[in-house]
Amino acid sequence: MFISRYIVYFITFSFLGWVWETVYCTITNKKWESRGFLFGPVCPIYGVGAISGFAVIDILKFNHMPALEWWQVALISFFGSAVLEYSTSVLLEKLFHAYWWDYSEMPLNIKGRICLPASIGFMLGGLFVVYVLYPFFIYVSSFIPQLIFEISAFIIVIIITIDITLTVSALTDVQNKVSSIDDSINDYMTDFVEELYRNTTSVSKGVLSRVRGVRFSKPTQTKIYMKLIEKIRKR
Repeated sequence: MFISRYIVYFITFSFLGWVWETVYCTITNKKWESRGFLFGPVCPIYGVGAISGFAVIDILKFNHMPALEWWQVALISFFGSAVLEYSTSVLLEKLFHAYWWDYSEMPLNIKGRICLPASIGFMLGGLFVVYVLYPFFIYVSSFIPQLIFEISAFIIVIIITIDITLTVSALTDVQNKVSSIDDSINDYMTDFVEELYRNTTSVSKGVLSRVRGVRFSKPTQTKIYMKLIEKIRKR
């Protein structure tokens, strides 16, 4: 019963989050920009945040515990959203070597993954969800038969599963192609720089051979130079 309702709530808030981000980014950038990780019009991070709040409220009610004060809801929303956003950013970058948002230019940001203004925005959103949307959803849900929720949840799971499969497949394919191109560039540039090295003076060779621990802004550049240095050291 609760699972099917949560699935419907999840997709609803994921869609609302997609609408919010798409409208905001389209207006800000003055061009259409569809947001989200998946192909479909959803931002799952909003859905996860919303149903997490719903779950906390339901658990408190089920155990006959006192409701949270507004400031407690605000703190949970603030820190909870920061943890969720940061961990999601790290996970996506680890899996696909890409990022879907960057707060580097925002004040008080941490590695561009989270920032104070965004966390405050999510805090206000959490208050709105708990005190406005949650009562509204519960009221509307009371008029909807449980069978409708179960059928809807089943269809949603199928659609989301297909969407995730297609998205991950597409991203993996792109990543493999980029990696292949990157390797080709590495080989070409290594040969080119080695040829350049053979034609340099002894002074230049000495300087180049002492280079250690080079780190560049692009991993490709680091690979090229470290590969060259290693070959130089062996000669």
